Amino acid sequence: MSRLNDFMRHFENSVLSEFCERNGVVTRYSRGDLLVSEGEVCRHFGFIRKGYFKFCSVSPAGEECVTGFAFKNELVCDYVRSFLYLKPSYSSIVCGAESEVLQVPLTDIRGYVLENFPDFLPHSTSVLLEEAYRRYLDRHIMSAAERYSMLLECRPALGNELPFHNDSVKITEVVET
Repeated sequence: MSRLNDFMRHFENSVLSEFCERNGVVTRYSRGDLLVSEGEVCRHFGFIRKGYFKFCSVSPAGEECVTGFAFKNELVCDYVRSFLYLKPSYSSIVCGAESEVLQVPLTDIRGYVLENFPDFLPHSTSVLLEEAYRRYLDRHIMSAAERYSMLLECRPALGNELPFHNDSVKITEVVET
């Protein structure tokens, strides 16, 4: 069973965090603020110093579905669509609690990585593909409740903030980002 945001253990993200440390600006977000809206290219890349973000998509029925999370000391960005391909995001990234992010313009960090670490993007792409396949399998073999339980194993404190069902959050799939 994969752990939350497992892909980050499989590629060297110190390249990214060190760039943010040298060039980043601490940006504060309030609960509900958007880092990016679905259908837009994410313009910022950062590391969360405090708080968390949730990745949300809207179902055909108009319901918000939480598809992933980014927590303290993790990167926050639409990594696959915007960072790798400079394409619009398939989901919105919404601040879940008062947060601080050390962030840089996405184009700056992407250019730095392409110029100085040419193997980084192909390697991270293969790591993400492997994790996406694991999540795809989990989606078919685990219930939403089991995936939620797995999330709470990794982040027990979220149980107070994100109950399995309520009016503001419906976790229909826990696909960590």
